Amino acid sequence: MRNLKIASRYAKALLSLAEENKIIYDAYESMSIILDVFSKHKDLKLILNSPIVRESKKINIINSIFKDKINETILKYLLIITKKKRAFLIEPIASEYKRLHKIKLNIETVKVITAHGIDDDIRKKVLQVSKRITDKNIEFESITDPSIIGGFILKIGDFLYDASIKRSLANMRKKLSDSIT
Repeated sequence: MRNLKIASRYAKALLSLAEENKIIYDAYESMSIILDVFSKHKDLKLILNSPIVRESKKINIINSIFKDKINETILKYLLIITKKKRAFLIEPIASEYKRLHKIKLNIETVKVITAHGIDDDIRKKVLQVSKRITDKNIEFESITDPSIIGGFILKIGDFLYDASIKRSLANMRKKLSDSIT
């Protein structure tokens, strides 16, 4: 809990820094890249959390991973955090920054989960429906999950609409088992 408070403070400071330097969108993209790297490389989190690994080594790792991928100001910010022995907070800072950024710019993430990718026609229809549900700016995210078999799952904030075949089959299974007993 304490680390989340600290990460939140760092994220707020980063948001202010991004506003001052007029890199708010670059900072958001950089945070997305950072979170993506952390999700794909779990060992990175272990290394940054390790008290055994020296700060100089952590700085070299961060530099080698992010140097040409994220905004230069953001990279410097990460290096300062690392020098202050707070490298273990990079992932929660990135996550909190994205949350604060969305609040500040009135953005709502719309997630569509399908068994197969979606085309532009369906994407446009989802955006139209989403605009009726929320008056916020929309950030669209498409996720492919073959386990839902078919149909789709739509998530807008706290709203969830599950029209997947997996859910339909589960409902049928429940009705059948209820009717038998």
